Amino acid sequence: MLLVVGGIALVIAVAGVAWFVEKKRREALVGLAGANGWTIDERDDRWTTSFEGAPFNIGHNRQARNVMTGRHDGRPFVGFDYVYYTTEWDTDSNGHRRKKEVSHWFSVLGLEIGAQVPRLEVTPEGFFGRAIGKLLNKDIELESEEFNRAFTVSSPDRKFAYDMLHPRLMEYLLTVRDVAWRTSNGWLLTVNNGKHDAHEIMPRVQVLDTILDMVPDYVREQHGIAGTQELR
Repeated sequence: MLLVVGGIALVIAVAGVAWFVEKKRREALVGLAGANGWTIDERDDRWTTSFEGAPFNIGHNRQARNVMTGRHDGRPFVGFDYVYYTTEWDTDSNGHRRKKEVSHWFSVLGLEIGAQVPRLEVTPEGFFGRAIGKLLNKDIELESEEFNRAFTVSSPDRKFAYDMLHPRLMEYLLTVRDVAWRTSNGWLLTVNNGKHDAHEIMPRVQVLDTILDMVPDYVREQHGIAGTQELR
């Protein structure tokens, strides 16, 4: 009986700590939004269908939580916690199978590009990931071998990838090589596993902003990408 009571008390204590941590995180997000003139909504599931590729369109009960919207450096901005659920089975010590709902959380941050552009995805990689990319012919090789070792690049439009990833941008990305990013439905996104804390948001958004600032003029003209002055 004491073990049961102790177990229940431990569960309650863990739940209480998790609630307190999430409460403080939410307060920090609200403070960040206020400091930048953004609005923040507890939930707005319209954003769950706004983008393509994983983790979107996976699982069920998809939700967008703590949705921040506004502008950063003149560009429309969005940031939110994205969660979807999967139904999984496990087996207890007595061999009984039971069903459970498992949540999968992600941090999504994005700046609007100002035009629909081809899909381009740049993700940090290791040697194994690079070998698989070469084998499947999905990893686009660029002129910088250091960059090729650090990132996997994929796009159905190789010319767009080459135009976007010019030497100056590759040099910059090597200084922030832990940030993965992609184009999706007219936005530049970075998607991370788990929930973001308030202090993590601005550095990642600044990477997106710098990437857009470094788009060559001829690429802007070819694809109709707006400058920050046009977006204001």
